[in-house]
Amino acid sequence: MTSARLLAAAIATALLATSAAQAQTVFRWVDKDGKVNYSDLPPPLDAKDPQQQKLGSANLVDTSGPSYSAQKAAQDAPATLYTSVDCTAECRVARDFLKQRGITYREKPVKSLDDIRTFQKDTGSDELLVPTLLVGSVASKGFEAGDWNRLLDAAGYPPGGQPNPALR
Repeated sequence: MTSARLLAAAIATALLATSAAQAQTVFRWVDKDGKVNYSDLPPPLDAKDPQQQKLGSANLVDTSGPSYSAQKAAQDAPATLYTSVDCTAECRVARDFLKQRGITYREKPVKSLDDIRTFQKDTGSDELLVPTLLVGSVASKGFEAGDWNRLLDAAGYPPGGQPNPALR
């Protein structure tokens, strides 16, 4: 009886360890030849459509967060939206655009002289025009969807996706 209980305990421990090991990160990407790849290692820099997914128990894929390419773009070229208290309709349209595109961004209201100086330093311009979108170190003043799409595309943000809450 003791050896049977010991065997049962060993099997239960092994099953628990196996289910914990299944909760891991998996990367998916398309290589230069068009072949889809999966790996537990991050994709190469020239990979197309890189995605990062978490495998949970029972091999379920967690897709609740932003894609790997969106995370990478946000890390490499964070998005900042400059607004002001006087900017209502156009800034609301700009926020809605970023939300619809699934862009995680930080909003910086320009309210004080220090805020103006920060805006000028960050954008490299003395002209204060809001809304202004700063992606990495490149700014686009005033809202124009085509310009903002080109700016976000150039920074590696995916063209669309699940909306993510804005960082404020």
